[in-house]
Amino acid sequence: FLVIFALYFVAAFVDGLQNYGITPSELTESVTQTIDSNTIVLSFIASIPAYFISIPITLLFLNMKKYQDVPLKGLSFFTPEEKAKTKSLSVPELLLYFLFTVPFAVVGSLIGAIIAQIISTISGIDISDALSNSFEQMPLWQVFISAVILAPVFEEILFRYAVIGYTRRYGKWNAIILSAVIFSIVHANIYQTFYTFLLGVIFGYIYVNTGRIRYTVILHMMFNLFGAFIPLMIAGGADVTSASIAYSIGEYVVAVIGLICLIIYIKKGKLNLPEKDAIVPGLGSKDVYINPGMICFIILGIILTISTAITSSM
Repeated sequence: FLVIFALYFVAAFVDGLQNYGITPSELTESVTQTIDSNTIVLSFIASIPAYFISIPITLLFLNMKKYQDVPLKGLSFFTPEEKAKTKSLSVPELLLYFLFTVPFAVVGSLIGAIIAQIISTISGIDISDALSNSFEQMPLWQVFISAVILAPVFEEILFRYAVIGYTRRYGKWNAIILSAVIFSIVHANIYQTFYTFLLGVIFGYIYVNTGRIRYTVILHMMFNLFGAFIPLMIAGGADVTSASIAYSIGEYVVAVIGLICLIIYIKKGKLNLPEKDAIVPGLGSKDVYINPGMICFIILGIILTISTAITSSM
């Protein structure tokens, strides 16, 4: 009935336009021109498939009762016991975790750039950073909305809240690593693959350790702010060269400080997540990572990464 009604409505709408001398092709062209000239509308439309369709559908599938170990009310990946074990972080603790992300970002970015260069040399195809290229073509406010606001919120809900919540039954560390692997593959960018994996491990650890998604969202926002938005602001300034050099030096200094803090943190034995009632505690069975679903996902991810790299180089 709804399909018939929709078809009737479209037919009546088109007939009404023709009465006013407007053809469907003219209407389509007008709407297309309006969208192309309006970056706000264009940005919103581009984000709809990933953020407002794919992620909600994925959450609904993962939260289906037949996939739950225990009955949960509503859209939830927490058992009542897990909800009672939440932990708060102070501002200094949050800043300390942010420091941990910087050396991982520097090392991961360097590895990605080296591998991209090797592939470029072997294949003869100039592998460029698709994300950086797209950001350079976008207005600053659009980068801020997409990279600093939308991406951290939706990605943390999916990769930490949902994926870790669903796979925690296999052990906390297994859930953290698996979430980080999926997080890195989904980005489909050689330049991002390694540092997004390392960041995924940090964010996953924080989420499992606190049980609160808001901390990883804040850290993700901070990381994208300093890693993507501010460099673009500097690139658009008057004295680009000196500002970029100063920012890069500052980044490496913070990375060294972050690495020292991370070593001290680990030596003090703070990197500890007790495993209880897990099917596969620790980093155990290969079945957690190497199964038909993950194999298909990894293959598709590699194909998408390669195609994205080739497309961005054209």
